[in-house]
Amino acid sequence: MRETIRTCRRWSAVNIDLSKAIGTAEELLAELKKLDGTEVDEAPTRAAKRQHTKLNRTLLRLSHLGNRASVEIMDTYHDFKRRDDPVEESDKE
Repeated sequence: MRETIRTCRRWSAVNIDLSKAIGTAEELLAELKKLDGTEVDEAPTRAAKRQHTKLNRTLLRLSHLGNRASVEIMDTYHDFKRRDDPVEESDKE
């Protein structure tokens, strides 16, 4: 029978770094505020078509920013979870 000696963990404060997610969310919020209330030109003109194209691209980019913020938050969650539940060498065997 093998005996395992467990050492005491040193407890220290953990700082959660969400600066990337905050930066992305602030960028998203600023762009949303700019776009909010935009009047869409429904006329069958080239200018209206350009506006539609620009709005489509902008909305797609904003969706991407929302997804990126979500991923950055999940990265922080997984980093925290990994620190919270470390797998000890004795548990692997």
